[in-house]
Amino acid sequence: MLKKFRFPFLVSLFLTSSLVAQELPNLPPSIKWQQIKSEHFKIIYPKGLEEEAQRTTNILENIYSPASHSLGASPRRFPVILQNQHAISNGFVTVAPYHSEFYMYEPQDYRHQGNDRWLERLAVHEYRHMVQFEKAITPFNKVLYFLTGEYGPFLASAAAAPQWFFEGDAVGVETAFGRSGRGRIPSFLMAFKANLIEKDGFNYYKQYLKSYKDFVPNHYVTGYLMTTYLKNKGGVDVWDRVVGRSFAQPYMPFTFSNSMKKETGKHLVPTYDEMLAEQKRLYTEQLNQIEPTAFAQLAHEQNKKFTNYYYPRMVLVNQVLVVKTGFSDIASFVLIDENGKEETIYELGTWLNPEALSSNDSTVVWTELELDTRWQRRTYSVIKKLNLKTGEATRLTKKSKYLAPSISNDGSLVAAIHQSVDGIFNVHLLNAKSGDLVKSFENPDNALYSVPQFDASGENLLLLKNKGEGKAIILKSIQSGKEQTLYFSEKENLGNPVLQEGWLYFATDFNGIDNIHAIKLESKETYQVTSSKFGAFHPRVSNDQKLLYNEYTADGFEIAVVNIYPNAWKKIDEVKYVGFNFQQEMVEEEGFKDVLYNYPDSGYVASKYPKVAKAFRPHTWGLNAIPTDNDYSIGITSKDLLETTTMSASAIYNNNEKTWRGNVNMSYQAFYPIIDLSYGFGKRSALASRNDGSVVSYNWTEDVFESGIRIPFYLTNSRYNRSANLGVNYTYIHAHDYELPPDLMSDDQKLFALNYNFSFFRLLKRSFLDLNSKWGQTIYLSYQHTPLGGTIQGELFSAQSNLYFPGLFNHHSFQLRGSYEQSNQEEYLFSSPITFTRGFSYQSFDQFVNLSFNYKLPLIYLDWHVGPIINLQRVYTNVFLDQGIGMNAGQPDDLFYSVGAEVSFNFNLFRLLPLIDMGVRYSYLPDANDQVIEIIFGGITF
Repeated sequence: MLKKFRFPFLVSLFLTSSLVAQELPNLPPSIKWQQIKSEHFKIIYPKGLEEEAQRTTNILENIYSPASHSLGASPRRFPVILQNQHAISNGFVTVAPYHSEFYMYEPQDYRHQGNDRWLERLAVHEYRHMVQFEKAITPFNKVLYFLTGEYGPFLASAAAAPQWFFEGDAVGVETAFGRSGRGRIPSFLMAFKANLIEKDGFNYYKQYLKSYKDFVPNHYVTGYLMTTYLKNKGGVDVWDRVVGRSFAQPYMPFTFSNSMKKETGKHLVPTYDEMLAEQKRLYTEQLNQIEPTAFAQLAHEQNKKFTNYYYPRMVLVNQVLVVKTGFSDIASFVLIDENGKEETIYELGTWLNPEALSSNDSTVVWTELELDTRWQRRTYSVIKKLNLKTGEATRLTKKSKYLAPSISNDGSLVAAIHQSVDGIFNVHLLNAKSGDLVKSFENPDNALYSVPQFDASGENLLLLKNKGEGKAIILKSIQSGKEQTLYFSEKENLGNPVLQEGWLYFATDFNGIDNIHAIKLESKETYQVTSSKFGAFHPRVSNDQKLLYNEYTADGFEIAVVNIYPNAWKKIDEVKYVGFNFQQEMVEEEGFKDVLYNYPDSGYVASKYPKVAKAFRPHTWGLNAIPTDNDYSIGITSKDLLETTTMSASAIYNNNEKTWRGNVNMSYQAFYPIIDLSYGFGKRSALASRNDGSVVSYNWTEDVFESGIRIPFYLTNSRYNRSANLGVNYTYIHAHDYELPPDLMSDDQKLFALNYNFSFFRLLKRSFLDLNSKWGQTIYLSYQHTPLGGTIQGELFSAQSNLYFPGLFNHHSFQLRGSYEQSNQEEYLFSSPITFTRGFSYQSFDQFVNLSFNYKLPLIYLDWHVGPIINLQRVYTNVFLDQGIGMNAGQPDDLFYSVGAEVSFNFNLFRLLPLIDMGVRYSYLPDANDQVIEIIFGGITF
């Protein structure tokens, strides 16, 4: 007779865990989709966005050849999805499947947007990425595509060229084709310049891979400088030659650097050093031509790390309100008193910073990003206000699309920029108490207005307005809507206008560096008020008639204070232009001036986008070379462009059992509940013991069907990130056709299981240096059982919770984790979702309780590299104590006790941007006098 043994569902358990597919970012089925098929693009867009879709198609077709010629590649027809439900501005080109997405929400951030309109800037930047993707399709990568699908060539291209090339090259093209482009905007390079002058610059590894010790601008800046430097030196087609060679040989170590050597005569790091030296020479020459303004720095608490004090202004009684954010601080409203003492009065959520802030003496208003409860492609920008006297915060609007709110001096009205999902801009006046719409100003030309401010009388709004080929500062009558242009420039990047007692203050890059200017409205005389080394922004006149503004330094935005003394200001005709136009040679050689804006107005035929017919879109196939639970698989994976459906089919070989199985999965996520389905079939193998102690190998056939429904809830609407997930899964397993000796025959076995699960987390936003959230809670509940009959029974209830608290010092964290399980698993062993006592292997008990104490802290921040192999940035440790108790009826309790420490390292490998978190865990088991050493992996940050 066959002895009783646990039914071995190893593959089944793996399939159960894989049933839950990734939650896809999509939109509800009520959104109807249209498409335009032009010669080189397929534009997919929500119904109602026809005008913007036609404009996008015309722009892309017009730049198709001009914006690709210097890289020597012409992209095949590329799908572009226009997303109009977001309240953020972004865009990307990606794989799995190949496509691009344009987030149509136009930003208010003048410092980075310049005088370009968002769609034109976005189109040329993302199109250049499409060109880069096409350039990467070399003979070797075509073989990879045949073997693996889209991920193979994508990973090969990522290995063949650093991320700074892709983004820097795109920024260079947007600079060459746009009216401004980030390369022409001084503030884009401001942080790099400050580091170069005040900290003597950073080596290649720190500049590209970043640092926990100093603020380093992102790889867009590094890439723009590197790609433009070589274009100026070797022609705009130099990167055609460099990446053409490296993309052809992605398997060669350091192929990009070697390709640079072949084409330019120098490897990567020496070329970077040359660029750095040239930039330092240019900036030094620039600074020698100016006399920096002497200013007093407003007293505040000393900061050891990079810190910004944005938008200083006087409020209440001689207090200065700022937004403080930096390496050690999440964005917060902070009051600074006359002695420099700081008081944090409110921590912001996901702050939508329009490069402006509005307050009166007692109230401040701003916008934050809020998520749709279910649909990840739909977000909102809501207006919030804070009473500075009482500390009471109010959400003024709900599920809205507002930016750059401004509150009137009497606190009765709020002005804000509204952008509809159809791309229509309007200036709205809202009731400051209820949030109700009071007035919407007509905008027949759909001009871009930004950063409204009430004047002192409350009868007019001061705004920035993009007009034709330039930007204007206008005064708009609230009563009549009539506009008066106070200042206009075709080239200057204007921002932060403020009216005060007959003077108009504003920020401008008139002389090649961002500075504050002033116009005396009566005489129209214009003056340069500041002469900054790196950039002066956000002017505000204080109650005692002093000018507060932001002065940029290598350690962040500081609060500068100067006396208002017009006689000391420099008249505009005396101001010398000191910009050095690093990009000019590249721009002229590209040779397509104004092509981005002089596009035709062709009318393309639009049709319904067939979502159902396009649901199957294979993107990855072939052998999975990385074993999962000793499984090797070969198969195909599909995901549609609108990300509503994933499907996969695979053949799985279990290396332990030496058996093959088939598996198909589908996750349909277009409805509010996500529907998951899976079916597996094939052979299994195991060992069984006879009564005489001998062991026999046997096979059987196993069919597995799984289905599940789950609902994710995205609940973030404050400084806490919040999310929940509720789901139920059904599993049916049928084991039959046992191939056993006659004396060991077994009946068919069937399992009918249900799994209910719930998870929730609430975690405070982390600063850049925080290892954990200072405050937070998570909980996970799961109940698995077999109530529907079957020959195999089992039951498992699991619960686990984490609590996070601040540690003794900044960036230290105390974490308490509790776990509990109750089970009846004599016949079937369900997979446990809890964390077992560290140092021990998992064991099943009737009841199990585990309590874990953790204290995590940084040990050292480093900028240390060993050649091009490894770049180490941070070392941190976690000290822990675990106590577990396992209880079985009628038996003594089993105690599990361990103490130990984990030491983890944050590092980059082979000059690649992803940051790896990996370390070692040492566990001491006092009761067994044993020690366990394990490798731990904390993840990869991209």
